[in-house]
Amino acid sequence: MDIHERKEITIHHVMALTGGFFGMYALTIRGGTFGSSETSNLIFLLAAGLSGSLQSFLIRLGALACYIAGIVFATLTPKMMKKTDFHYISIGIDILACLLLASLPEQMDPVLALYPMFFATAVQWLAFTGAAGYNSATIFSTNNLRQCFASLSEYLYEHKAEQKRKCIFYAGTLLCFHLGVLYCWACLRFFGVQSMYACLPLLAAPLVMMSLREERHPVIFKLGGI
Repeated sequence: MDIHERKEITIHHVMALTGGFFGMYALTIRGGTFGSSETSNLIFLLAAGLSGSLQSFLIRLGALACYIAGIVFATLTPKMMKKTDFHYISIGIDILACLLLASLPEQMDPVLALYPMFFATAVQWLAFTGAAGYNSATIFSTNNLRQCFASLSEYLYEHKAEQKRKCIFYAGTLLCFHLGVLYCWACLRFFGVQSMYACLPLLAAPLVMMSLREERHPVIFKLGGI
């Protein structure tokens, strides 16, 4: 594995830390609403429509619109700004989302309060789609869990080096995601809603790493390519 791949994997794993932080924050502070995906929101959207709860339906429809807007933005912006690394834009949006989320009162509607997260995590999903040839989300865990244990099963059966490498990559993503969860849990105990400020150092780290030249800082990226 060359130094460029190590750098790519390290940045991906650091972004998974932020994904875990976002997820824990949303589920704990905002009434069990997961602001990093739309599966549960779509189910509750239909449930609200069927039960005749217009206010709830409209709020969840707005959350869906935010997520779709993030997807559209992350799809088209790189095409229109070819000379700009979209990773920087995605992290900048995450930082803005953190500042907004920390300023919104805990008493407001939990879904409405997560509108910035719905948009930002959708952008992050498309900006950080994987590393070293592996497809991997940094904002939720289901596919990473499947890939990790599928590749582990294949390795135990066939003993191929590539299967071991794949398993280690996905295991690292899962580990970092849940370290982000633990970090957020600790912050929530002391800072509540304003814990989102504690996510800012996590977002600063990949910005620094992306600005570094691999050949001058090989040790920094060695851990990511275990």
